[in-house]
Amino acid sequence: MFPFSFGKPLKNGLAAGLLWIGGLWMALGAIPPVEIPAPCDPTAERKLLGYFERARQLYHDGQYQAALDALSAAGNICPGHAQSWLLRGVIYEDLHYIDSAVWGYRTALGINPNVFPNAYYTLGRLEYSIGQYEEAERHLATFLGLEKVSDNLRRKAEDVRLRNAQALELSRHRVPFAPQALSDSINTPAEEYLPIVTLDDRYLIFTRRYKRDEPTPHLEEDFFISERDSLGEWTLAQRMPEPVNSDGNEGAQSISADGRYLYFAGCGREDGRGSCDIYVCVKNGDHWGKPINLGYPVNTEAWESQPSISSDGRTLYFCSNRAGGMGGSDLWMTVRSDAGVWSKPVNLGPNINTPGNENSPFIHPDQETLYFSSDTRPGLGGMDLFVARREGPNRWGEAVNLGYPINTYADEATLSVDRTGQTAYFASGKLGGQGGLDIYRFELYEAARPNLVSFMKGMVRDARSGEPLQAHFELVDLATAQTTVESFSDAVNGDFLVCLPAGKTYALNVSKEGYLFHSEHIALNDTHALTPLYKEIALSQVHTGETMVLRNIFFATDDYQLDSASFTELNRLWRFLHEQPQWRIEISGHTDATGREAYNQQLSEQRARSVANYLIERGIAADRIETAGYGSQKPVATNETAEGRQQNRRTEIKIL
Repeated sequence: MFPFSFGKPLKNGLAAGLLWIGGLWMALGAIPPVEIPAPCDPTAERKLLGYFERARQLYHDGQYQAALDALSAAGNICPGHAQSWLLRGVIYEDLHYIDSAVWGYRTALGINPNVFPNAYYTLGRLEYSIGQYEEAERHLATFLGLEKVSDNLRRKAEDVRLRNAQALELSRHRVPFAPQALSDSINTPAEEYLPIVTLDDRYLIFTRRYKRDEPTPHLEEDFFISERDSLGEWTLAQRMPEPVNSDGNEGAQSISADGRYLYFAGCGREDGRGSCDIYVCVKNGDHWGKPINLGYPVNTEAWESQPSISSDGRTLYFCSNRAGGMGGSDLWMTVRSDAGVWSKPVNLGPNINTPGNENSPFIHPDQETLYFSSDTRPGLGGMDLFVARREGPNRWGEAVNLGYPINTYADEATLSVDRTGQTAYFASGKLGGQGGLDIYRFELYEAARPNLVSFMKGMVRDARSGEPLQAHFELVDLATAQTTVESFSDAVNGDFLVCLPAGKTYALNVSKEGYLFHSEHIALNDTHALTPLYKEIALSQVHTGETMVLRNIFFATDDYQLDSASFTELNRLWRFLHEQPQWRIEISGHTDATGREAYNQQLSEQRARSVANYLIERGIAADRIETAGYGSQKPVATNETAEGRQQNRRTEIKIL
């Protein structure tokens, strides 16, 4: 079972061996030049027709190899028999030996252009399917120029010709593409595919289809994981432990930004609702929990697979052929509420989905850029990879083909992109490698890259004991006051990782019951976006005398009027006081050493009173709040630098 199907079975289950000489040319990846044989000897016509009729009957009986043997015997008598070549083309087409089928049709039409006029359409269609776009255009044009063509076949030919013209145009405008196979610590003679890297670029997780001997010899799909070493190389991939992996098959995985939630597709499971369902495993410390079926309405009696979780952990994109879609398989999204309940999935709409099939969504950590595959949008044939940009809530811009040679006439199924947007990962069986499908990476050209993102990583601990803490994280976009990420640090080791899309300014609040909350101000521009932030956050229990800095309280220069960007932090302080009515606080204002001390003293007092008034106006009793201004008397950094002066300009609270 492949949660994501890459291939098509041969008709009647024939093994993919070489069938006569046409199979050899197919295996070599080339079509021999058409050489028109000499006309048949009239004296041998009866014997020739005997072999040909036998071949035709064997073909109708499904005995393909025997039919090809009979055609070979006919070819020994008369190599120039057009109908024999035509039948060879038909047989090879049925067997999916497309190169050999093209050779047969071309030879038949070369011998006798009128042997079967509809063969021009078939030949053009097959040439399009293997990327021979110029040849396809010639043969489709010839077919459409015929007088006696059925309306149905004409419509089909016009559709193929249009798609072929689109592919030809794309193939004439190459995009940069230099794939590199990952090392043998990742790739093996088995099948490796569906690669994805964690936000911090530390781990690579992928699916491997390989032979296992227990309990009996069988092929199995499991998740494997590799960690970067100190030199930046991937270490030998290890099978992920149970219960993530099982005796069944797992595939199409997506890891949350903090590395604690693994979503994947499981098919044919006892607790499944349909053929394939979406599951999640949760990690605490180094231990993965049991896979949990997401249940209805995410999973239905239909097929749900290929999940991709957004970096805020709130939106899950996936693929399904459920009712209400636009075609075969569509891309859908569902949003998790604060209570952990997934909403009714919403179709991503006509700029993404088509009457055909869309698969393998990958939402970049920027939450604005979506990569996926489609077999219906203008492309080079088969499944092509596309990119689309978000234009609003569940509104996407027009999908753009990633171009040639990233896309080819074959199926390009999946793509993932690291947080920098510079490196893309994919699987291919067309580029040599260790065998079967192998994992490759390449530098993604600039126009197809997502927005820059960074991250903050670290741990939360108790300020006195140093013990790790599970604390609540809230990342707020100060420009919109919208919460962009909400999560918890790890209950076992206190670790956390928060994704930070670039070009924005954030308030990060870390809180735990019985502790003072911690405030961080994070201003990211494109220059700093590629530099991750590492922070050890120490939370202090609420005791008399404990202090904390409110890093997201803002005033205009030389003013004490609160800036609207301060309201997020002020509301967080209001909530703290509202939930813990037993505590009184002092609010203190501080300035840098620029200017006259008397002026700084007055300004610091006015700013402290502005914060107090905001809280009192929203219901906090005035007798619970004292204010003080200290001017520049209590610096926490040097006043000789702009950065130091910025740290000294602050608002603090103290527990009374």
